[in-house]
Amino acid sequence: MERQLDAHAAALLQGAIRQKGIEVVLKAQTAAIEGDGRVERVVLKDGRAFPAAIVVMAAGIRPESALAASGGLAIGRGIKVDGALQTSAPDIYAIGECAEHGGECCGLVEPAHEQAKVLARHLCGLPDRYEGSVAAASLKVSGVPVFSMGDFEGEGAEAIMLEDAQAATYRKLVIRNGRLAGAILFGDTAESIWYRDLLRQQAPIAPIRGDLAFGKAYAEAA
Repeated sequence: MERQLDAHAAALLQGAIRQKGIEVVLKAQTAAIEGDGRVERVVLKDGRAFPAAIVVMAAGIRPESALAASGGLAIGRGIKVDGALQTSAPDIYAIGECAEHGGECCGLVEPAHEQAKVLARHLCGLPDRYEGSVAAASLKVSGVPVFSMGDFEGEGAEAIMLEDAQAATYRKLVIRNGRLAGAILFGDTAESIWYRDLLRQQAPIAPIRGDLAFGKAYAEAA
């Protein structure tokens, strides 16, 4: 989760998962998966072993570009596309996790939706260009809702943080040049759409700066 959360939110998530009876082992490397005809234990490089009935491995994504490459399309990390989502060949377009725009491949579904809207407009003869997406993640980890987007680390920027230990919620908003640059919501993600819109629209937040952390209804009523 290091790409979705800052260190504090990650520690909160680790604590929440442990409260559910799930042990979290960090900074560990697997040496072997052992068993007689089926998995029975996982052995780490430091010698520790954990009994296991099933092993699940997450390896991220890799753009599937073999077909495009065999057709002579330009390939980088994925299938290279321009602002119209057009590949190096006329009338061939690519969107989603297989497409590379500006040197980046998206690994989330929301950028693919944005690309689809731009491409649909382009194919209908309407002016639009895809300029890239602000990275955002909204998910539940063992039932704990988390949301993050943009530059949530905020190095050198102003950070507004609001935490309620009793309610197990944490909110971090990063402000850069008077605009929202990143956000993390932990435990309560109800305001994620509002913060996402503020970030994408790059709306000046000075008028609501003091109430920003409390959400849309509070900020607009203040």
